[in-house]
Amino acid sequence: MALHLTRPAIPIPDRAALHLPSHFEAARGAYLLRDYKSGARPMGCIVVQGTSTTQNVIALLPDLDRAGLNVRIVAAISPQLFHAQPADYQDLILPQADRIDLMGITNRSRRSMGVWFAHDLSFEYTLSPDWDDRWRTGGTVDEVLEEAHLTPEWILKGIERFVRERPERLARVRRMLEAAEQR
Repeated sequence: MALHLTRPAIPIPDRAALHLPSHFEAARGAYLLRDYKSGARPMGCIVVQGTSTTQNVIALLPDLDRAGLNVRIVAAISPQLFHAQPADYQDLILPQADRIDLMGITNRSRRSMGVWFAHDLSFEYTLSPDWDDRWRTGGTVDEVLEEAHLTPEWILKGIERFVRERPERLARVRRMLEAAEQR
């Protein structure tokens, strides 16, 4: 077994100022970066994985507030570690209702996020480097993120689409359940 840890040149966020949990929470496999705002209608849950992608999502937190996008954001570190946690912790961080109303943001492949999803519709909203089923051509970190559609601007557009299409998406989930019941 070989461990590989990248250290991209990214700023370390001021977790206290941003009201983010300690980085030690990563040992639990997943933890909450941002919960739904109380008193406002939830608009869906986002599971984010990867250093650059997480950095870009954190950079968007003020923009999400300004736009009134009441999304829950979960840092997805390791599904294996997460599934080793007590069921009450798993339900607290990623309840079944959120797994049904979920999108992913990752620096890996779309398919790698599937372990977090309750159904395949989440893949349609997942932001990943293979968004167009092609390899990225390479370049600087900024060039790769732009081509991969993982810059803050692309991520915000993806989250806006996810929120905007929520009624249609949940209606599709209901139709899938109704079809299963009709069998």
